[in-house]
Parts: sequence; C-alpha cells; structure tokens
Amino acid sequence: MRYNDGMAYQVLYRTYRPARFSEVVGQEYIVKTLVNAIRNNKIAHAYLFAGPRGTGKTSVAKLFAKAINCPNFKNEACDNCENCKAYLEGTHPDIIELDAASNNGVDDIREIIEQVPYAPLLGKYKVYIIDEVHMLTTQAFNALLKTLEEPPAHVIFILATTDPQKVIPTVLSRCQRYNFSKISLYEIKKRMMNILDKEQIPYDEKAAEELSRMAEGGMRDALSLLEQCLSYNPDGLKLEDVEHIFGLTSVAEEVSLYLKIHDRKISEVISRMREIYAAGADTKRLAVDLLDIVKDVLIYSDQGKANLLTRITEAEAQDIINHVSIETLFKDAGELERLISREKQSQNFLIYLELCLIKMSENGSLIKEKKETPRPAKEEKNEPVKEAEPKQEIKEEKEETKEEIREEAKEEVKKEEPVEEDPGLKVIDTDMNFLLAILLDANKDLKISDQIIYNKLDLYAYDTEKRKFYQMLIGTELFASNKDAMIISGNRVQADNINTRSANEDLYRFINKEFGIDKMVYAIDPDKKRRLIEMYKNTPREMRNRPVYVEKYNIEEKRELTPEEKLKDLFGDVVKVEE
Repeated sequence: MRYNDGMAYQVLYRTYRPARFSEVVGQEYIVKTLVNAIRNNKIAHAYLFAGPRGTGKTSVAKLFAKAINCPNFKNEACDNCENCKAYLEGTHPDIIELDAASNNGVDDIREIIEQVPYAPLLGKYKVYIIDEVHMLTTQAFNALLKTLEEPPAHVIFILATTDPQKVIPTVLSRCQRYNFSKISLYEIKKRMMNILDKEQIPYDEKAAEELSRMAEGGMRDALSLLEQCLSYNPDGLKLEDVEHIFGLTSVAEEVSLYLKIHDRKISEVISRMREIYAAGADTKRLAVDLLDIVKDVLIYSDQGKANLLTRITEAEAQDIINHVSIETLFKDAGELERLISREKQSQNFLIYLELCLIKMSENGSLIKEKKETPRPAKEEKNEPVKEAEPKQEIKEEKEETKEEIREEAKEEVKKEEPVEEDPGLKVIDTDMNFLLAILLDANKDLKISDQIIYNKLDLYAYDTEKRKFYQMLIGTELFASNKDAMIISGNRVQADNINTRSANEDLYRFINKEFGIDKMVYAIDPDKKRRLIEMYKNTPREMRNRPVYVEKYNIEEKRELTPEEKLKDLFGDVVKVEE
C-alpha cells in the first residue's frame, strides 16, 4: 500500500505529506493568504516560512511553487497540466531546492545567483526553496542580499527556517514572513486517525491521543512515532504498546501515585518511581503528566465541566477533589512547575523529582485522613484544643459549597503566610474606576490585534518553560484593550492569581517577549465584569476615549539567581544535617 513506483517502501510522513492545500493541517490562515495572493496575482518576490519542526513549512513551500506555475489554478493546482505533472514526478526544472544545512557556503549561493537571470524553462516562475536558511554563513547571506532585494520578475525565493532569530535583519526585512504554529493536539490526533482508517489498521483512540501529545505540535514527529509503534505491532495501535515502547506511565497509575503522595505513603511512591525509572521511563514526562493532572483537577473543581478535562476522566478528577484540598493542589502545581523549569540544569532529574514528591507530601494530607485518622499522641498532648477544631470543621464540610471551601483555604493561607511579608504576593491595582477608565479608552481594533495571545495559546500547552502561562490564561477571555493595557475575564481563582504582583509581572514579560505586546494585564471575575459593564453603560458618551495613564513594569530581564538562591527557591529552608 505504501510503495512508490520503484516498489520501495515509503514511511508514513512521506506517504501522507500534503499533496494539496486542503490537506495542510493546522495552518489555515497561511494557506488562505497564499491562495488569495495567487488568485489576485499579488505574489511577492521573497517569503520567509518560520516555525517549529514538522509543522508544514517545506510542504507548503512546494505546494506554493506548484500552484503559481499551474495555468489552471482555482484554489488548488489542477495536477493535470504539464507543470503539475513535472512537479509530481519530481522533475520540474523551475523548482529548485537547496538544503542550507549542508550547502551553506558563499559558493553555493553564488551558484544560485548565476542561474537567476535565466528565464524559466517550463513554468511562469523559477522558485528557489532554501530550507534551514538560518544555517547560511554571514558571507552567504550577504551574497544573497542584493539578488533577494531586486530579483528578476520571474524569480521567487522561499526561505524556510526553524530559527528565524539567526537570519540577518537585512534579509528578514526583504521577505514576507509567515509564522507556522505548532499543530494542536486535536488536529494531530484527527489526522493520525484518518491515516489509520485509510491504512485499514485498528487503533485505540487513547493511544493516538498519547502519541499526539508526545509529538508536541509536530505532525512529522507524530507520524514517525506512529510508524515506530506499527513496526512493533503491525496488527494495530494499542495504548499498552505505546506505554511499553516509550516508557510511559498509564494515567490510572499516575492518579494512584498522586493520591499516595498525599496519603504520605512516600516509601511506596519512591519505590515505584525507581521501578519506573529502571524500566526506562522518562521521568521528566512523568512530572509533566502529574502537572497536567493537577491542572485538570483545578479547572474541573471550579467549572465542573468534564469536557475541559484533557488527561483524566471525570471520575478520576472527582476522586482527587474528594481527597485533596484546593489549596494543596495549587501548592503542588507550583512545586511541579518549578521542578520542570529546572530540568535542563539537572544532571540526574530523578533525584530532584523524588525530592519534589517528598515536599509535595508535606503540602497537605488527604481529606479522608483528616476525617478518620487521629493525630499522634504527642500532638494531642501539646495541642489539645487544635485537635477538636479540625474535626468539627471537617464534619460540616459536606454541607459546604466549593466556594466556601476555597474561601476557607484562602483564609488559612492568609493566617499562616501574611501576604504583606512577600512582595510577590501583593495584588496589583484593580480599582473599578481605574478599570473603567481603561474600558472607556479601549477600542475594537486593538482587541482584535491582541487576540493573537489567545489564538496562539495552545502552542505553550506542552512547552516546559512557558506552560505556566498557558495554565494561567486557559479558560479566560480578552474583555477589552487599549494602547497600554488589557482587561481579561476569568473565574475568581484565576483573576486572583493573575493579579498577584509576581504572576502579573511574569505575564507582562511573557506577552512582551512572545508577541511584542507592551501592555499591562488586569484580570476580573464575572462579578466585576458585570459591574464594569453597568458602569460603562451609565457613563456619558463624551467621557469615552480619554487617555489613561498606566504604569508598566521594567522590561529588563531579572537577575540570574545564585546556586544557593536556586536551591532555596526549589526546596525552601532545608534543615542542615550535622555531620
């Protein structure tokens, strides 16, 4: 089934490489823009396709080269004309590909420049596709520069790169740039299942989802992983095979492991961790999965919607909620996020993971334990009054709503760790009059422009360093935007988290660096949103569009922590053991 004309076997990602624009997955706005450019005869002389590996840069470049040379183009190339047939056979003389990773010298570029003045042999345009263009030397870039700036009318350059920062600015400024985004988990999974259906191979949907998650936004990576699994078991794609081949831990075991952590069965947890490690499992992947589980539970605890769960089932989420407090979940999320962000600095990640799990076990015990297990005799003797109070509170907890439980958790945190002692926990100014002034100065065009943050949010779902911003913003929405600030709306827990000084400053730096948006972010809950809308309606029209001063953070990078500060940030104040 997957053989070329010479009866040589072809791997999945080559067999199912997009042959038409309609088959390109996850880059709809780029495809639409290029199709419109061809239809309206507004074709630029140079393009830059930038984005992560396996997202379709080279495939789209080839399809574009075929389409602009097809005389019968109508949203798609006809695949029947002489130009299309030559492209499909790989013999088109006017579509020239260069791999800059292995041909990156000035002589290679001069060879191209010498051929540029000659007219196309078959099609209307000569198209030069230079892959991994960031690998060119500075001399090669400079040699290309003049031709790139003023090429003949029959020549088009398409530069593809995974690292646009390494392309010199003078080249970037002469190209139309298209940023290819990571493909969403849903679209990778859907494409994978379509391919399996075409190949008539039975599959487990959970296995396809796990492979999609491992691909981290790259379709080529996903199909390569799928090929590996089918080589192991040609009869079908099964979840147990995926877990065995790639050393993954099942979701059920991860949930069980998490509950054991808070049941303080730490010896069992560590023993199982070492067994998993000895079996070849990826410990970093396990840490990411645990963080994903905590995130799922936190979202479910607030919204109660099963369709928002991405990793665990509704029953598993409910089981964790019944046993672990919301306060503890937030603490665990912080511990795991700090651990994962330090993964690259850790030579033996297992040690740090074990220490993190031990620390998590101290964040809070199971609610069940608080109900049924009496405190040790030593604690009863020293604190007889404190023993009775929790029992009374837990007894009444069944009748309390989730909101009341969260409020109690916040009050306990305030008593134990006063926010005024930690500048990072101070809440930024979200005074209603101040927010109203921003809303009155906002306009629709700025909101549409800033919506790019949410359009690209899925890119960071599995990014180790930036996942916390995905978790911070997922479920929120952009409410209003002016030239200096954005107001976003979400549930009360999310709004409180975003409005803390440290989280807000980190978010400001993130959107500035990733999207070039220099704006403060203010979060509001549904109640504030309702009141703000009422205030807006009651404000005279002549009061609108008046400028408002917004004080911003210093954009300079934060000072690098010393090794001692890093250890303290990771493990807190650890008691020094005397030798």
